[in-house]
Amino acid sequence: MLALDGTIHQTPCTDTPEQNGGAERKHRHIIEIARSILLSASVPSEFWGEVVFTAVSLINTISSSHNSGLYPFEKFYGHVPDYSSFRVFGYTCFVLCSYMECSNLSSHYVVSVFLGYVKVKRGIIVFIQ
Repeated sequence: MLALDGTIHQTPCTDTPEQNGGAERKHRHIIEIARSILLSASVPSEFWGEVVFTAVSLINTISSSHNSGLYPFEKFYGHVPDYSSFRVFGYTCFVLCSYMECSNLSSHYVVSVFLGYVKVKRGIIVFIQ
């Protein structure tokens, strides 16, 4: 199909990420940040998806020299991001139990670990140990 349009389809050689340039550098940047977050938070590696989502959110929120010091968020939405709702990935938090689940003499809170933000609602994702 591509040959009909005069396009030559070429793929990079295996084990040569430098041939793919920018995409490989950005992928490596995301993975390095995610690995740092995961190791510093001491959470199981099964939560890698939440870690990568958090890493991408941080990258998109912090300023970049490529954008003349503007935040990528600011460039896209037209205003500076609000950092007041940010929480530290992997911190200990306490989730309030519903009154149906707790008795009068038991704790009304469950010790949990913060794993990130819900993508479509205003809420957080936690891991209950």
